[in-house]
Amino acid sequence: MPVFALVDCNNFYASCEKLFRPDLKDTPVVVLSNNDGCVVARSREAKLLGIKMGVPVFQIKAEMQRHGILAFSSNYALYADLSSRVMRTLEEMAPRVEVYSIDEAFLDLTGIESVLSLVEFGQQVRERIGHWIGITVCVGIAPTKTLAKLANHAAKKYPATQGVVDLTNPDRQRRLLALVPVDDVWGVGRRLSKRLNALGITTALDLANASPRAIRDQFSVVLERTVRELNGESCIELEEIPPTKKQIVCSRSFGVKVTQFELLREAVCEYATRATEKLRKEQQQAKVLTVFIRTSPFKDNEP
Repeated sequence: MPVFALVDCNNFYASCEKLFRPDLKDTPVVVLSNNDGCVVARSREAKLLGIKMGVPVFQIKAEMQRHGILAFSSNYALYADLSSRVMRTLEEMAPRVEVYSIDEAFLDLTGIESVLSLVEFGQQVRERIGHWIGITVCVGIAPTKTLAKLANHAAKKYPATQGVVDLTNPDRQRRLLALVPVDDVWGVGRRLSKRLNALGITTALDLANASPRAIRDQFSVVLERTVRELNGESCIELEEIPPTKKQIVCSRSFGVKVTQFELLREAVCEYATRATEKLRKEQQQAKVLTVFIRTSPFKDNEP
């Protein structure tokens, strides 16, 4: 039976900012998007204060002053460097690693339980990354990547797990699936969950109990694969080499209101340049170029 682990850095951007500021250990911190428009990351303390992801900064200025919340501009060079250190550490500990995002990686742990327990391995991962790099991670372990995602979610949510959840036992899988809303399942999301809710599928366990064939006929082969993964059947392989991108997006919010065409033109040209730099780095060609511009969705009284 294959065994996967998902290692996920906790509150990654905010943790990176706090790493070199030990005086901010218990201080609520948020990281802002380009041009400091919206919140893109929150520390644990900021989450406990109810700060939402993606909220515009101007809407929470009063809360930030009242609770002493510190805001940092995004520092992507710093985040990329620390991410690289985390991933190199994981590659030293597991035979196969898929870097899934800047703060997440899947590990192939197949056969490792013959040497030490999976929970013990997960704790070693947490200790080494915490000690060597200073970043806290949680580890979810399961026979499929979808279940490993849910195990990681549980490791973050329940403090008693000490940051590691082993979901290789089928009974534990069913117990956790019953507690998880279906929109928290990897690849489902809110829009798809509304259609599933209409069919009486509200939890991950409901989706696991659904007929794979019926799900395929009503939705897609992708969701059928998710159903099979929730039942312990591994359908999604580890990707050690990242797949070629099919789309490149370079979008930014403006730090101030733009009312002159020339300023708008300069901004669009700059973002288009960044997108083409990424295109050349990937050694690809584009068939379609789309430019989109919109006013603030948070100001209803503006045209």
